[in-house]
Order: sequence, then structure tokens, then C-alpha cells
Amino acid sequence: LKEHAQLFFLPLVLSLVNDESKKCKEAVADCVSLILKRLATDTVQSLYDYVKRWSQPSGTESIPMQLASAQLFGIFVEARPDYVKRGRNSTDLADLIMQVISQHSPTDDNDWELVYHYLVCMEKLNKYVPGAFGSNMDVWSSLVSLMAYPHPWIMQVSARLVSGHLSAIDYKELAQNGSDSFIAKVPGSLYDIARNSCRQLDVEDRLYVDATCTIAIKNITSAFKIMKLRPDLCYEPEVDNENENEELNPKGKSKDPCLWLMARLSNIAKPRGKLRRESVFKCFAALCTSCNPDDLVRYLQLMIDPIDRDIRDTAGKVRRGDFQENDPRDALPKEVLQILEDTCGTDNYIKAYAKVNKNAR
Repeated sequence: LKEHAQLFFLPLVLSLVNDESKKCKEAVADCVSLILKRLATDTVQSLYDYVKRWSQPSGTESIPMQLASAQLFGIFVEARPDYVKRGRNSTDLADLIMQVISQHSPTDDNDWELVYHYLVCMEKLNKYVPGAFGSNMDVWSSLVSLMAYPHPWIMQVSARLVSGHLSAIDYKELAQNGSDSFIAKVPGSLYDIARNSCRQLDVEDRLYVDATCTIAIKNITSAFKIMKLRPDLCYEPEVDNENENEELNPKGKSKDPCLWLMARLSNIAKPRGKLRRESVFKCFAALCTSCNPDDLVRYLQLMIDPIDRDIRDTAGKVRRGDFQENDPRDALPKEVLQILEDTCGTDNYIKAYAKVNKNAR
């Protein structure tokens, strides 16, 4: 195998670049991975050198090989993590990934695919070589920005990476101001995560992607809990600016970023859009199951209002006779209302619902 490694490797790479079939590309990736697992380290090194050479930009003609190298880096990480950990391999790869994702251009049609494959590679490197990116503020800030990228694949994988980071945060360290997380080191980044996650939910039904919304709900839930613990992390240093844009930096007298977040979710669910509303209602349910009930009572009206609006809209359709019965998704609003009552208490729920009904008249 060692003697013929290059003979096998180069045609497989060309298939990875040129083949239009997703199944074929997956089979090629599996084949390359199997070969790498069976090769000695010195032979893996020679193949890796090819990949590094292909990753260097040299005009538009080099883009196909850059795309191939981005995919191959990920295959190397999965198949031979022992090799990637040697010397400066993981550090150099992390630097290359950071360079690509920090220089992305949303207006370049060819750029998104390269960024996407390097993000997938980053996800693998983060898994097999923990700490490869450490507390690099630039790379994590770039990931948060990519959560609002126009292409859904990039949006999803960047949100997934941020979700993994949020899940690993030690809340005790964060409360004591001892966390090395970028959300503690970069003021306002927590707000950016919440804002971009809300944007992922605020899409037309034709653009709805279930996996992306599921990750967004998870990130919003984590952001809400951290906001309650450390609201100061949402704010950049105070500046004197009479025309300050609250969308960019939600400063206010209350200094309650959770109030802004819940109002944002409530407003997203008000316009008609079945899937958009469902995603917000699921987010309310996730908050109820994950957060302290006392932290949610204040926002009951904001949660009940869009749910009640949806129930009223459905009732109106029934009266007009243009409603399709026996759709299991139509039960979701009432189920979430029950979760809100069970979580926040019947008395608090009844008071909040009465205020919503009064305002609806």
C-alpha cells in the first residue's frame, strides 16, 4: 500500500473535486480515510504536504483544489488524529482555518463553500484535538458573525460550534468572573449570539430548516441562562451617543437583556407563519424546562401573547371553514400554554393571561 499510496490518493482527490454525486463524494472520503488509517506516519506526512500545498490560494484557478484541501484536512483529522497532534500540525491547521473564516466575504459566490468546508474541519479539529483554538477571541467572534451568514449551511455549522462552546461553560467560574470563555472576554458577544439565533428563527416558512432552528433554540436557552447570571456580559463599555442604536447594543435603564430577548422572541411569533411561530413556541417550552421558573414569571405576558394570537387565528379559520382539522401541530400552542402554567404557577399564569386578553380587545 505504501508503494502505491500516491497512485491511489491523487485520482481519489480528483473525484472529490469533480464528481457531482454526493454519494460518490462520501464514498471517496471513506476510501481516503481507510487508506490513511493503514499508512505509516512518514507516508501520511508526504500526502499531507500535498494537501497543504493545494490549500494555498493562487487565483481563481486554485479554488477547486482549495476546496479539496479543506475537505481533506477534515478527513486527516478524523482518520489520523495522532498525526494531526504531532508537532505544529494542529496549530498550523487552526491558524489556516482562522485565516479563511475571518476573511470571508458574503458577496462572493465561491467563498461560501470554502468557508463551509473549513468550518466542518474546525468542528472535527475541536472534537479530536480539544483546545486547538483555545480562547482565541478572533476565531470565536468570527463564528458568531457567521451565524448570520446568508448561506444556511454556514449558518448551521457555525451555530453548532458556538452551541458546543456554550454547553462546555462552567457556570460557577462564569459567576465568579473566572471563565476564559470568549463571552466573558469580549463584551457584547453574548448579545450577538442571542440576536443572531433569533434571526435564525425569524425566517419565512419556505426558508425554514428544522436542524438550524433546533440549534438556535438551544443557543437561545443557554444565552438566557447566562444573561440571568451575568447580564453585564451583554453590554459593551458605555459610550456617550444620543443616537445609539438599541438593535446593536440593547442598553436601557432596566439593564435586563432577558427582557429584550423575550420581547424579540414574542415579536418574531406575532406575524403569521406556522413554522416560524412553532419554532418560537418550542423555544418558550425549552426555556421552561431548562430555566428557573422564578426567572420566567416576569416574561409570561410576552410568551402568552403570540401563543394566544395563534389560537385566535386558528379559531377564526375554523369559523370561516378554511381550516384543516386533525393536524397534530395545531395542538402545540395549547400544549405550550399548559407548560407555561405548570412552570410559572397557576396564579401567575391567570394574571398574565388576563392582561393579554385585556390588551387583545
